[in-house]
Amino acid sequence: MTSPRSSSGPHNEAGEGPATGARDGACALPGARRHRWPFACRAEELAAFRSHLDSAEACALLLYGPAGVGKSRLAEEFLRHAARAGHRTERVVATAATAALPLGALGHLLPPDAPAHDPVRTFHAAAEALAPPPATGRPRPTVVLVDDLPLLDNASAVLLGHLVRTGVVTLVGTVRTPVPPSDVVESFEHEEGSHRLDLAAFDAAETAELVRGVLGGPVEHATLRTLSHASRGNALVLRELVAGALDSAELVRENGLWHLTGPLAGTSRLTEIVRSRLAGLDARRLRVLELLALCEPLSPDALAHGGHRPEDVEALEEDGLIRVRMDRRRVVCVLDHPLYGQVLRRGIAAPRRRAIYRDQAAHLAELGARRREDALRLATWRLAAGLPVGLETLLPAARMARHVRDYPKVVELLADVPRNEAVLEVLLLRGEAYHHTGRWAEAEDSLSAAERLATSHEDIVTVAMERTQNLYWGLGDTARTLEVNARAATRLDAGGRRFLRVNEAAYRLNAGGVPDALRLLADAEDIAVPRLRLWAQLQRSLALGYAGRTGEAVELARDVHEELVAAEGEQRPGSPSSHASGPAIYRVAALTDAGRGGEARTVGRAAFAQAVAARALAPQIWIAAHLGRCELLAGHLGAAHDWFTESLGLARGHGFRRAVVFAGAGLAAVHAQAGRADRAERELAATGGPDGERQQASWLIRQLALAWQHAARGARPAAQRALLAAAARARATGMASYEGWLLADAARLGAAPEVRTRLAELAADGDSPLAGARAELAAGLADEDHRALRAAAERCARLGADMTGAEAAGEASALAARAGESRTAAAAAVLSRRLLDRCGTDRVSAPLPHRDQARPLTGRERDVAQLAAGGLSSQEIAARLVLSVRTVDNHLQRAYAKLGVSARGELDRALGEWE
Repeated sequence: MTSPRSSSGPHNEAGEGPATGARDGACALPGARRHRWPFACRAEELAAFRSHLDSAEACALLLYGPAGVGKSRLAEEFLRHAARAGHRTERVVATAATAALPLGALGHLLPPDAPAHDPVRTFHAAAEALAPPPATGRPRPTVVLVDDLPLLDNASAVLLGHLVRTGVVTLVGTVRTPVPPSDVVESFEHEEGSHRLDLAAFDAAETAELVRGVLGGPVEHATLRTLSHASRGNALVLRELVAGALDSAELVRENGLWHLTGPLAGTSRLTEIVRSRLAGLDARRLRVLELLALCEPLSPDALAHGGHRPEDVEALEEDGLIRVRMDRRRVVCVLDHPLYGQVLRRGIAAPRRRAIYRDQAAHLAELGARRREDALRLATWRLAAGLPVGLETLLPAARMARHVRDYPKVVELLADVPRNEAVLEVLLLRGEAYHHTGRWAEAEDSLSAAERLATSHEDIVTVAMERTQNLYWGLGDTARTLEVNARAATRLDAGGRRFLRVNEAAYRLNAGGVPDALRLLADAEDIAVPRLRLWAQLQRSLALGYAGRTGEAVELARDVHEELVAAEGEQRPGSPSSHASGPAIYRVAALTDAGRGGEARTVGRAAFAQAVAARALAPQIWIAAHLGRCELLAGHLGAAHDWFTESLGLARGHGFRRAVVFAGAGLAAVHAQAGRADRAERELAATGGPDGERQQASWLIRQLALAWQHAARGARPAAQRALLAAAARARATGMASYEGWLLADAARLGAAPEVRTRLAELAADGDSPLAGARAELAAGLADEDHRALRAAAERCARLGADMTGAEAAGEASALAARAGESRTAAAAAVLSRRLLDRCGTDRVSAPLPHRDQARPLTGRERDVAQLAAGGLSSQEIAARLVLSVRTVDNHLQRAYAKLGVSARGELDRALGEWE
């Protein structure tokens, strides 16, 4: 069994396995270094070993993989499984030292008096010593693990081969790749019954699973991406990177979320591994690596300019130290692993660094710096060389840095431009970069200065939109936002004022003015400037979703998202700052309110990954927040907790005040629904913000959290009053989707008679299937109609509103049981259990669904029901299970009652729901 994944880089087989202890700046973490890392992500390989071990022909399983990938750890798991299966197990470590001694590796397994000079008697002694204990059935051979099989001495290899062929021993051997010629390995490869298993590095998802398991909690996605990229999925490197980051307090847990606060440094052990990999290089080849460490990627021509010979480059590529790859239409050279550059840069003295940068900058300038990215490299290298850099070089470089959204680099390039040289474009780029790096006050200084220099209509609009964005989302000042927008409008003609009217609509929409926003955005599709048109249409999609017109909202958000993704490469410095993943925020919101949670997750997760890769901070924060809301509405509290935690951690860490309030409210709602009232109260207190500066959506979610906090403490009347008051405010501001959410929760908490009429009106006025399900739920609860509640539960199940559906089905079961309809009650209980299982282990604790109605099948009842579902008659089942036909029919009737069915044809579906 082979895998297409591969691993390369600075690895050393010694010490494959667990880390040995860890700490971080805030709390002890004994599992990360002092104890063994969890065994994870190797289920497929373990299943292959089990299959091999169960085979009568099995004799040897050879485990191949690069150094550090985890072969030894996996082989140890193989031994543990073999021991649990009743096999005797033994370990052998082959080394260069034992390879020089006949039987040096196997000596500890042989009796002291084994005659090493007589191969036949030695074999019989070994066979007797390694023979498994007597057992009934097929003999179970002893499983022997040989770590580093190619280093096994010839005498040990010959003896082990005889033991394998005679069935005394099953071999598990690890082999490091690439494999040098080895007679020992070849001899076992050619044995009949030998099986090869190629172990690949962890992929990104597996790396994330392992790191979360080690750290014991949610980890920021950007941190997971960094660790996956730096480790290339190699278990040894990953462990050392995590251990080093914990020891240096660069990996910390804040607000319940693990994240990196600085660059990865690794450990001294990892540095030594890299240095040993680079040891022995001659001076010429080392200089090639140093040049790449500072300036990669470089073309072969750029390397030749430095006097480096093509044969040196080829040799380094053959040694796996550099890679030659295509970058669009040109060939470039890069280091094979980022850790090489990290170690090499530490060893380059400052004068030599400056000389390298100076030489490369001069060469690039001689070539004319024709490629788009050359401007950024030229300015960066000149600054690093200590050379003066003029604005004619800095501005093109800053444009390129902005294009790739490297906002810290924009700040680095333009921060020291003197005020008298700061033209409009410098101020705009700098202000935007300050905004995106969370330096709101500095952004306001630059953008207010830019406003004074803006004279053309296009510049006035661009500066106004950038400045209002910083004032509203960064500084949290709605009044100044609208003031700046209005002042800019007085300097424009009718066309320009139309753009700023759209801008005003966006901020009024966030403050809860949905009808006004829809009026101002009515002609959004007619705006001539494409990017402003698309931005206006996104605001309109949000307003439509709030108003309950979710079909239009979903369609509009989808169209804009797809168009912006297609136009991603065309962004210019004069357009408002954005990222193509940003429109996904609006799309996730619309899909969630339309009851299309599955699509919302798919779109949101893909866009979130794109935002992480592009280092687009604001989209990360808001996509995570809206994915949290999607999961909260579904009742998946564990997933909601993780997304809100990620959003809140990022928002707090970078000063996104409004996002802190929104995500904090969502997280408090999760805690409250799970019955953690005190934690909800603390979260609300810590993330409140001033009342006048909260987004309307944030305020409404805070009220929802407060209501559930009351419910968790047993104060349901107070919870109902809070929800009804918040729903009234949502209605007054035109936020029908939030009003329906609040009223549905009020119905769940006992206020169904009071809200059923309004929920029916919302369902009739809007087009969201979720609104219809909520109306059906409230009516069923108010009328105590178990059939209506069962229908509402099934509708919720189709829409992914799993917890609400589980509660409706549980209530339907209880009502049906009281009415004496036991079979109907059982069927509803099965549905409730299935929906509860979808919600995970962290569930709503109040109101408590009726969970005691679903009675488990006994083992015999399940066996009979499964055979009946498969088409067997009672007589056939009786013969197979050695029962009487009457006993079979009795078991079947009890299974019918528990599953809520009345015929064999319904068993297959019911059993599927039960499982």
